[in-house]
Amino acid sequence: MTAKKSGNKDVKKSKLEMELEAAIADKLRLAAELENTRKRFDSEREMIANRSRSEVIAALFPIFDNFYRASTHAPAIPDDLSKISEDDFKKLLNYVSGLQQIEKQLESALTEMGLTRIQTKGAEFDPELHEAISHEDSDVAADHIIDEVEAGWLLNGKVLRPAKVRVSKG
Repeated sequence: MTAKKSGNKDVKKSKLEMELEAAIADKLRLAAELENTRKRFDSEREMIANRSRSEVIAALFPIFDNFYRASTHAPAIPDDLSKISEDDFKKLLNYVSGLQQIEKQLESALTEMGLTRIQTKGAEFDPELHEAISHEDSDVAADHIIDEVEAGWLLNGKVLRPAKVRVSKG
C-alpha cells in the first residue's frame, strides 16, 4: 500500500509540476508579448512623431525660402546713414516691409498648426500665462504688464511657453 501511495504522490507531483511549468510558460509568453507590444508602441509613437515633424517642417519650407530670397536681396547699408540716398532708403523700407510679410506668413502657418501668441499688451498679469522677470514702479496699474520681453505661446489652448514680462508695482 505504501508503494501505491508513493506512486500516487509521484503522479500528483508530476501533475503539479506540469501545471507549474505551464503557468511559468504562460507568464513568460505574456511577458514576451508585453515587451513586444511596448516595442511596437514605441516604434509607432516615434513614427507618428517623425511624421508630425515632417509635416511641420514641410509647412515652413515656403517661409524659409522667402527668408533666403530676402537675404539675397538685402540692400547695402552705408556706414553713415545721413548719406543714404532716397532710392536706397526706399529699398531699405521695402526690404523691412518684406521681412514683416514673412513674419506674418510664419505666424499664419503656425496658427494653422494650433499655435497662438499669448496676449500681453495691456493685460493683467496671469501666472498661468506669464512669467514675471521683474516688478517695477510704473504709471500702469499694479499687477498689469508693462512690457513683453519674450513672446509666450499656446498650443491648442495649452501653454507651450509662458510670456516673459515686466510687471507694474503700480
